[in-house]
Amino acid sequence: MSEHEPSALHEQLTEQLGTVRPARLTREQSRAQTRERLLASAAVVFTREGYGGASCDRIAEEAGYSKGALYSNFASKDELFFAMFDHYGRSQASELCQRLDAASSDAVIDTASAWADGMQHEPDLRMLVLDMARRTRGDPALAERYSRIFDEQWKDVGDRLARLFPSGQSPIPSLKLGALVMEIAYGNAMELHGAVKPGDLIGIALRALRVAAASKAA
Repeated sequence: MSEHEPSALHEQLTEQLGTVRPARLTREQSRAQTRERLLASAAVVFTREGYGGASCDRIAEEAGYSKGALYSNFASKDELFFAMFDHYGRSQASELCQRLDAASSDAVIDTASAWADGMQHEPDLRMLVLDMARRTRGDPALAERYSRIFDEQWKDVGDRLARLFPSGQSPIPSLKLGALVMEIAYGNAMELHGAVKPGDLIGIALRALRVAAASKAA
């Protein structure tokens, strides 16, 4: 066999490597991957430096991209900031809804409580809510947009929690029921008091509402 002729082993390895080579991403997949990395980097930089201290240059660098790549996905620092809240807020609410969908009616309270106790505030965007409120205060259209987003998330959660009440009817609107659970879960004070867990408070509130609804229905 010539020294330049590929051996059987070389051909076999080449064939194997060819079969495991990752498929090339489509343009849409590549753009989605870039966007995901930018959102993750934005969460890191915003939580570390605050809205005012964070820069698009720093966020792009954290993600391993140029600032041009950032601006091809997000028109401004504001747009990136709010997109980050959308992304992480929706993912948390979606996870809770999925767990509640899989739970029996009898397990709804325990499921919501366990989710709250196990929720990872990572990245911890809670302190940035004040920055978000300040950014929307001077822009009624933006404020309305984010009110709708919270409305959707809270109502989705509240609709699923309604199953724990007689006939599946909540004594309070689904929006408020969902807001009750989500706001307790995101509470800041409990980070400083290890004896009180958000799941405990959620359990107390939901059981009290269920007892009240059952008494009214009787």
